[in-house]
Amino acid sequence: MDIKEILNDLKPEDFIIRITPYLDDGSWDGDVQVSLVSSEDNPLGEEDFAYVSHLCSMLCATIPVIEEDEYVRDALHSYVNDRFNDDNDDADEPNYTADGNVLTLTSKTRGNA
Repeated sequence: MDIKEILNDLKPEDFIIRITPYLDDGSWDGDVQVSLVSSEDNPLGEEDFAYVSHLCSMLCATIPVIEEDEYVRDALHSYVNDRFNDDNDDADEPNYTADGNVLTLTSKTRGNA
């Protein structure tokens, strides 16, 4: 999927976590800027918007947490490695797909995360 297809697929209710690596002479310097993007036309009610926004903020917060907490970093690293290497298609488990440099995670949160 190329960038135009991704942009065309965006819906007003989508939330986007944008990660922009900082570059130094064309190479990543190890820092990133994390932005949370949502549409002005988002149809979610105020409470639902706040819940999804908070979920996204917690996802963004994992970056500084994994820098500071070795236990959390190792646990997340193991979790991701296990899921990428797992052929289990159980609908209740997270599902990862990759298309070029786009990684999509589909997981049921049952309204909680």
